[in-house]
Parts: sequence; C-alpha cells; structure tokens
Amino acid sequence: MLELIVYYLPMPFVVYLLYLLSDSYLVGGLFFLGSFLFLTRMTEIKSDTLRKKIKIVVANYLFLYKTLCFITALAIGLEVLGWGRIIRTPVFLLLSLIFYILLIWRGYQNYIKIKIKEYIVEIPDYDTELNLVFLSDIHLSELRSLSYVEEIVEKVNGLSPDCILIGGDTIDSHMEYIEGKGFDKVLKKMRSRYGIYGVLGNHEYIGDLKKNIEYLERCEIKILRDQSIIIKKLEFIFRDDEANYSRKKLKDIYKSSYPKVIIDHRPKFEEAMSEDIELQLSGHTHGGQFFPVNLGYMLKYEVVYGYKKIKDMAVIVSSGVGAGFFTYRTWSRAEIVKIIIKEKNS
Repeated sequence: MLELIVYYLPMPFVVYLLYLLSDSYLVGGLFFLGSFLFLTRMTEIKSDTLRKKIKIVVANYLFLYKTLCFITALAIGLEVLGWGRIIRTPVFLLLSLIFYILLIWRGYQNYIKIKIKEYIVEIPDYDTELNLVFLSDIHLSELRSLSYVEEIVEKVNGLSPDCILIGGDTIDSHMEYIEGKGFDKVLKKMRSRYGIYGVLGNHEYIGDLKKNIEYLERCEIKILRDQSIIIKKLEFIFRDDEANYSRKKLKDIYKSSYPKVIIDHRPKFEEAMSEDIELQLSGHTHGGQFFPVNLGYMLKYEVVYGYKKIKDMAVIVSSGVGAGFFTYRTWSRAEIVKIIIKEKNS
C-alpha cells in the first residue's frame, strides 16, 4: 500500500508536468516506460471487499495513466512539428480532459456490451458441417457480476452450438475469490450437442492450479491439457498453456488423419504451421484492448485479433468476452465467436 501511495499515484502526473515544463523528449520516454509498471501484489489482499475496491480504484487510475501516455505521445508529436506552444495552453488541457471522458465512456461500453462475431472456415474434403462457439478470456473475478455470466450463457445458448470451446483465462487468478458467487452454477447451464471443452490460460496458473481446474470442472467445462478428441470428423487438439514449461510437443498429441483444429490460449503459430493444421483458435491478447498495450502485442504476435490465413492454416484470434483487471476496452470489443466449419467449395 505504501508503494502505491508513494510511487504509483503521483508518478504520471509529476512526469507529465515535467514533460510540459522541460521540453525534454527523455522525460516523455520515461513516462512511457513507467506506464508498464503494474501492482503485482494485489491478489495477496485477503479481504474481498477491500481487494475489490482497490482493484477498481487502481484500474481506473491506470486507465487515466495510459490515457496520459497517449496525450504525451500527441504532445511529443506536436513538439516535433514545431507546435509546442499548443500543448501549454488551457485549450489543450481542456481538450485532453474531454478526450479522457469520451474515451472512458466508449471504453466502458466496449467492455460491457458483448457482440457476436461470426466466421466461416472452409476445409477441403470435409463432407459435413459443424457449428462451434469459441469463448476466450472470461476472467471471472470479484469485479464481475452474476448478470455478466448469465448474459454470456444466454448468448451462447442462443447460437445453438454443436460444441463449445473455451480458450483459457476463464478464471482471472484465484478461484477462492469467486467461490460462492454462483458463477459455476450459471456456467453449467451452457448447452451444446457434443459438450464443452477448454484449455488453460496463463491466468489459471496465477492461483492454485489444481483448485482452479476443479472449479472449471464444476462449471462442467472439461479441461484438456495436451490432449485431443475427435468430433464429427475433426480432431481438436487442446494445448496446455506455455506457463507449463513441460507441455508436450504438438506432434505427440494428435492421433488421427482427420483435419485438425488447435485450441491454444496464446496466438503462436510456428509449431502448428509445421504440422498440417487446418485451424488454430486463440485468445490472450484481448484484441489489443487499449493503448499502449496494443503496440506490445503487435510487436510480439503476428495476429493480435481476427481472422487470417497463414499459408494453408486459418487463424482466429478472439478479443475475448472479458477483460481481467482493466474494466475498459478502447482498442477492441468484448465478443463471443461463432464459427461454422464446412466443406471448401471447389
């Protein structure tokens, strides 16, 4: 708590003020570096009420911090163009405040309103059709309401899926924080013809992994770790997250000659592209979610969001239906993904 008060709270405002007063690009650069510092000990707070309140305050504060990052970038750009006087005027500061208010409103709307994103994936010589629902990054935590989970279930069931696939980060950190909130009783109401199967994400590894898996099983989500199953002439390969440093090689998991679909939390494709995979489904990136996190994901991953064909393999990266610690999305929207897999027309 002392670290929060002494360092995190005043830092962006002090550095931003120094930047405005000093004409120093170095100070602007330090501001960007500071934006990537997060509170890593938040989950150690035992009181549910206190932890929830602090998370909300810090999340809103860090959103302001990152908005100031964007304004700093704009200010640096104006300086480079020789328009430095503009950023020291009351009008610029007023416009910055208006921009922040509009951004926070739009970001919250993107966070709470869940859209349905539909894709059609065609596979050669696949003589049937399969209706999938892909859910990623639900991030169940004390910040989420029961109505949020009820809305997910209602929308999923409204799509009448043959199979529901869960792409990891279903639990934000510790299942103890959501025990007794009724999320499991609601999630088990999801319905599909062939079942509900899921993988783990990096967030399930934050808490007690065994307890988190047990909670997901109570939600009637069958967690598969480096295992495959065959559904309607497709082999689905469920990868454990990279947080498991001893996870199997892809070639050691699949077992048939059927077309193959990978569910892997993080959107990395190198191994899949070497193994004749038709489709990979991933999440993790939240579609970039907000500046400047989106820039980091763009540098790290070939696909941050959406559909892309990489050589002969189709890739779908979902922005996810939840958002974890931050209750805003300025670079993406919450979504549930519907995928129709059918035969490719000749």
